[in-house]
Amino acid sequence: MTLDPVWISSELDAIDSLGDKPLEKGRRLEALISAIFSLVSGLEYDGADLLNFYKTEEIDLLFWNDRERDGVHFLDCPLIIECKSSSTPLAGRDLRYFATTLADKGRRSGVLVALGGVAGNERSASAGFYHMTAALGGGVTILVVTREDLLALTTVLDLVALLKRRLLALTRSQILEAGGA
Repeated sequence: MTLDPVWISSELDAIDSLGDKPLEKGRRLEALISAIFSLVSGLEYDGADLLNFYKTEEIDLLFWNDRERDGVHFLDCPLIIECKSSSTPLAGRDLRYFATTLADKGRRSGVLVALGGVAGNERSASAGFYHMTAALGGGVTILVVTREDLLALTTVLDLVALLKRRLLALTRSQILEAGGA
């Protein structure tokens, strides 16, 4: 299934044009992400902005994952997706909070769409990247999708391949290289 990069770009521009309206920006990003992920084989949209019983936590997007072989069979069912529309890199505490949310819901993996990316340095696992690797050590995998990632998508299979690459890179970050190579 093909994706229209012009449509994705125009949606991201529309999000940016909302300026200081975080609620509207978030809703528009959620709509974009739900439209894209709904095209992935085996994923079925189940809802947005779902509050827990105590109204203390919200899940941005929830998908049923039939774990189709050509889909995201390597991710949880149900699949939780968090959307952050800020253009600035996401702080480590936001990644830690998402990891805790996933663990509290009994999930082992989730997707975090952070338009501004993640604060810190991936190679040295600092800031947000530290919290991603720490969560992995605790059995929770967070896969990040950025603005640049969204702009590069031309097919749904591109998204699946991106998530696979992110999972492999995150796993590699836990492996000590012999001899410092």
